[in-house]
Amino acid sequence: MNQDGRKTRVGVAALLALVVVLATAATPVAAASYDEYQQPELTTAVQGSNVVVPGETTTLQVGIQNRGTAVTRSEGSVDRLATAFQSAGVKPGAAMATTARVEAGSAPVDVRTGEQSVGTVAPDGHRQVPVEIEVAENAEPGTYRIPVVLEFQYVRAVSVDDDESFITRNDATVRTHVTIRVDESVRLGIDGVSGEHLRANEDGRVSVTVRNTGTETATDAELMLKPNDQLTPRTNGVALGTLDPNETATATFRVGVADIENAGTFAIPFQLRYEDGNGVVRTSAVRTGSVTVEDAPSFDLSVTTTDLYVDSTGAVTLSVTNTGDRPVRNARAVLHPAEPFSPLSTSASLGTLDPGETGTATFKLEVADRAVAQSYPLTFTVVHEDAYRERVESDSLTVPVTVGPETTFETSGEPTVTAGSTETVEVTITNTGEGVMRDSVARINVNTPFETDDDTAYVGDLEPGESATVTFTVSVDSAATPKTYSVDTTVKYDNAFGRTVVTDVEPTAIEVTEKQGGLIASILQFLGL
Repeated sequence: MNQDGRKTRVGVAALLALVVVLATAATPVAAASYDEYQQPELTTAVQGSNVVVPGETTTLQVGIQNRGTAVTRSEGSVDRLATAFQSAGVKPGAAMATTARVEAGSAPVDVRTGEQSVGTVAPDGHRQVPVEIEVAENAEPGTYRIPVVLEFQYVRAVSVDDDESFITRNDATVRTHVTIRVDESVRLGIDGVSGEHLRANEDGRVSVTVRNTGTETATDAELMLKPNDQLTPRTNGVALGTLDPNETATATFRVGVADIENAGTFAIPFQLRYEDGNGVVRTSAVRTGSVTVEDAPSFDLSVTTTDLYVDSTGAVTLSVTNTGDRPVRNARAVLHPAEPFSPLSTSASLGTLDPGETGTATFKLEVADRAVAQSYPLTFTVVHEDAYRERVESDSLTVPVTVGPETTFETSGEPTVTAGSTETVEVTITNTGEGVMRDSVARINVNTPFETDDDTAYVGDLEPGESATVTFTVSVDSAATPKTYSVDTTVKYDNAFGRTVVTDVEPTAIEVTEKQGGLIASILQFLGL
């Protein structure tokens, strides 16, 4: 019993004495009294297994039992005493408001759980609290005692008269212990870790040398690489065989690297699975090493265009430069089409690109007739092979391309035809677009009052701004009204890629003049005279 408890008992006893004297003056005797001469006896023990191994973190279930047998004296009405105990919320012989604190003492452990509330432990009662401990890596096998400090209150005395009841509580502290046994064990140690071809989005290799730093031989040992945010094992569970104490072994894993934002050094966890000396399958604590992950390959893109016009087929030549510090094997440029383009091809080889090297690829594109002459974004990705010849695709890269206006032409000249005659007319075709018209052919489409059996004329190549004169033979109805008529004209040509393009319709003006000379003139005209 502590000093405070004694003070409490003496003070309350003096008060009780005074109350008894006063009560005696008023009434013959106190109704009831109770005295307890022995404090509760608390013992502790680990419930379940108390076997631990070096390096592990585990939770012990610490049981607390009250084995005390109260030595008491009571007088008076038992019912009055029972009511007093009930009203005060106390129990005879119980350890009340109990707390437990586990300490490491000289044991090779670190106690991670602080003081805990246990509550009331009744006589012959039992309570249990969980205590987390971490066993030191270098803990020697053997048996260790871990101190447990218990603090509680118990009832010392109760006095009841006609009007009041008086409760005396004592505080007590008990130091006890629990026992653990540290077994021989296998402990995983990491001697070194190295990485190869570890780049964002690629598969690479991780090699690790491990050591059994424990005191027990690991049989049928298997090393596991635990996944994390940066690395995912593609192969796992590398067999190491038997690993004696202080023996080393090396394992290699294929890993997939995540799409990390920045290169850096990252922790990589390992765990050993093995059979102990009793044939029980166990796993070691997780141990970590570190590897450096590099940035993904980077590229710089630029483009040039050829005959890329509205409603035509053109080409984009893409230049890809490896701006990273590692070669990129078997690279391909991939075009991701979007309006107003319809690609005739979407993938082209770039070959292997060393750092700073540039490869080119050409893509043919059809430009829709509803497109507007302006700049459009084209999106590409660069695909290459990793160390395992797996396909790896870069982030999307966008470059602008300019689409020129649709190829156009104009007609000029002053062709004139007399009503009722058949004549040859000359028309000048001018290329007013920005591209070359190759092997171009002009065609007229006539309606009443015209007829023709010669509606096409070969023009040839026309550079932008260049003109050429062609002829057509047309006949005009004799009843045609003298005036200027519009004849639809188109030009068909080949672009730089041999694709045939037909222009929009342009009007060509032909003037019809009044028929002259009567019958003789008509005969002479028919005879070509």
